Amino acid sequence: MFAAERAQAYDHRVREAIPGYDALHQLSCMVFAEMTGGHGRALVVGAGTGVECIALAMACPGLALVGLDPAQEMLAVAERKVAEAGLAGRVRLYPSTVAELPTFEPFDAATLLLVLHFLADDGAKLALLTDIAKHLKPGAPLILADLFGPAWDEDWQAQLRTFWRHLQRAAGIDEEAIQKGFRHVDRDIHPVTEARLAELLEQAGFTPPQPYFRALCFGGWVTRRA
Repeated sequence: MFAAERAQAYDHRVREAIPGYDALHQLSCMVFAEMTGGHGRALVVGAGTGVECIALAMACPGLALVGLDPAQEMLAVAERKVAEAGLAGRVRLYPSTVAELPTFEPFDAATLLLVLHFLADDGAKLALLTDIAKHLKPGAPLILADLFGPAWDEDWQAQLRTFWRHLQRAAGIDEEAIQKGFRHVDRDIHPVTEARLAELLEQAGFTPPQPYFRALCFGGWVTRRA
């Protein structure tokens, strides 16, 4: 899904396709800084091309970050960008999943932005959240964002297909690319309701999630390791 060619173009495409993408990261950094004081060690799950790691490192000068992503092509882009930003001393990137991460000193906080919806609710979502909890200190915040909502609900589908299409057209995306994106959503994305997300977080050992971001079918929440 994240081959080399797509990795190079990812940052541009994701800003066009996801409503409020930059606002999401800005708000996430503000929430993160408020809840951590801008210090400590943070785990970034699904580091991708490094946008999140760089934004957090710049917003919190006292923060050290470990970014994980199994897509090596994406991390190659991230490593270059982190080095160009002069942040290589505070941002470490690893081609790994959370389950593969050795258990060292637990982290003070973690982020999981636009990752969980790629996993089916067949135990995979819960497994990831549980793995993250194992690497966090008690009380440590987890900031997460996801595409959410019941896929079988006609009103939600209308919002997704109509409003989201208008937004992408306004960004200059052609109709063929929009339809390709919707096919990607149908094939690869597994949204859950907020109620189900709360259940999964509770089962994984987190407190009830509190929302901090909304844009069409995308939402952001903050929770803590219980």
